[in-house]
Amino acid sequence: MTKYKIVCSDVDGTLLNTRRELSVKTIASVDLLNKRKIPFVLVSARMPKAMRPLQKQLKSNQPIVCYNGAYIESELKIDNSAKELLSNPIGIEPFLSLLKLMTGTGIHFGTYFKDEWIVNQVDYWTNREKNNTKITPELKDMEFTHHLFESRNHGPHKIMIMGDFDVIDPLEAELRHKFGEYIDIYRSKDTYLEINAKAVSKSTSLDILADYYNHSVEEIMAFGDNYNDVGMLRKAGCGVAVENARNEAKAVANELTGKNTDDGVSDTINKYFHF
Repeated sequence: MTKYKIVCSDVDGTLLNTRRELSVKTIASVDLLNKRKIPFVLVSARMPKAMRPLQKQLKSNQPIVCYNGAYIESELKIDNSAKELLSNPIGIEPFLSLLKLMTGTGIHFGTYFKDEWIVNQVDYWTNREKNNTKITPELKDMEFTHHLFESRNHGPHKIMIMGDFDVIDPLEAELRHKFGEYIDIYRSKDTYLEINAKAVSKSTSLDILADYYNHSVEEIMAFGDNYNDVGMLRKAGCGVAVENARNEAKAVANELTGKNTDDGVSDTINKYFHF
């Protein structure tokens, strides 16, 4: 009998294959958890509506951790609505200053708030994300975005800036220098900058999930592969890095499993929960 009472998993690069799909084996393993009444929680940089279809495939109606922990929703209720468990958007002042800096640069700039995705241009990067998430964004100019969030008096849950490496690399350094006190920035790819409010992390979401289910963080098993998974893997009672994970994620994990393309998450679930 395993001591782990909750299983959390990153999505892209960890749970899904190269076609951004769930394998038959993964679905079967989560079904095993469902039968054991072990919550299987998706923890991702994705927006809610890019995660709920995966949950539906997994037949796992549980809370979802979105935007690296900036927004957390409860399980779906009978009327298909969800309760907001946490919302931590970027502050309005640093957001508007960053937006002003990016205006006119021609660099892809996207904002995410709950189930809203707005981009400043439809380009290669937009189409790549559409293909990955099966979601279509709204196209709005920067002035619209400025007024929208100004009227809300807060920024988005996440900013995504995408571009060639030689554009993104110096931009990251500039943004850290100018806004590092107010926002957290990480590279999910060499060509992607993802930005959240300060202190937002998948790691802190584990405390909320543990409290929600009335368990301890030590009773959580977590899977991940990327920089934004490092804190979660370190904090969980058992952090598991897939074979294709960044070295930084592997370094803090309690154990390693197979690649996302080889059903590594499924193998570890079966190892611990097939009793």
